[in-house]
Amino acid sequence: MVKTSKLTLFKKYNEQIECLRSEMIRTARVLGLNHPKVLYYSQEIDRRHNDLIRLKED
Repeated sequence: MVKTSKLTLFKKYNEQIECLRSEMIRTARVLGLNHPKVLYYSQEIDRRHNDLIRLKED
């Protein structure tokens, strides 16, 4: 198994967060802030952010 470096994971999580953030903003503009898809994107951003925190702690 290939071990991914912390820097690579850090970059990956940041890219995912930015993509999710953009999609969340777009969805909120179209469907409104209270739409379930907006909440979904927000929760996914939180998950990636938690991944970043865990990565920094290791």
